[in-house]
Amino acid sequence: MTWEILQTVSRLAVTALTIVALTRYRHMFIRIERLGLGFMGGCGILTIGVIWEQDHSPFSGWIPTLFTLGAALFLGGLLHRKGKHENANATAVEEARRHLIERGKL
Repeated sequence: MTWEILQTVSRLAVTALTIVALTRYRHMFIRIERLGLGFMGGCGILTIGVIWEQDHSPFSGWIPTLFTLGAALFLGGLLHRKGKHENANATAVEEARRHLIERGKL
């Protein structure tokens, strides 16, 4: 009973956080991250029935799988965005370095 309550509260928290992220901070995420958050939020609320019915729910097979897919999409998008950001920073540093060398500052 304790684990079911903890899992239910956790799934409700995930759903609430994804709703806040998608409504307030939508502009901060790329498309694949928003898709992953949508899967996680939608499936998070649907897994509560699976938790309490103990695999006798019609959602028991496919909802946890879609929740995991949403998490994978979100994390993959996050890593992609962070990688692009790192590359852009490295390029900017190299361009600034070349510019300073050309001007005789370095």
